[in-house]
Amino acid sequence: MEELLENTPLVKLVYTSLKDIVGAFVGEKKKFNRPVLVALTKGGDVATIGFVTRNGLTELGLADHVAVYVPQAYNIGGNVVVVPSDRVTPLDADPAKVMTFIVSGGVTGELGETTD
Repeated sequence: MEELLENTPLVKLVYTSLKDIVGAFVGEKKKFNRPVLVALTKGGDVATIGFVTRNGLTELGLADHVAVYVPQAYNIGGNVVVVPSDRVTPLDADPAKVMTFIVSGGVTGELGETTD
């Protein structure tokens, strides 16, 4: 069945994307296991939440930077931002709950109260 899904053009794109995302949370090589708060401004007044995917981007000449994946709400996509490591603060929270919070636009998840 998996071979059929991976060889059907449009289905392959959706199937492999979903498989990779699920594997990122429950597979042996969890990828989104380091939730962080990323300061977008020097003062830290504006921030976003994401997941560190790489430390020290030496191959790009950015040894003091990290790559952070920032998922988009209500979407399968997201963005990778490269920021100085001093603008990243680790979050002491369950990665799956953080992802649920982000993807739902901040209205779902057990991270805090919602506004009505």
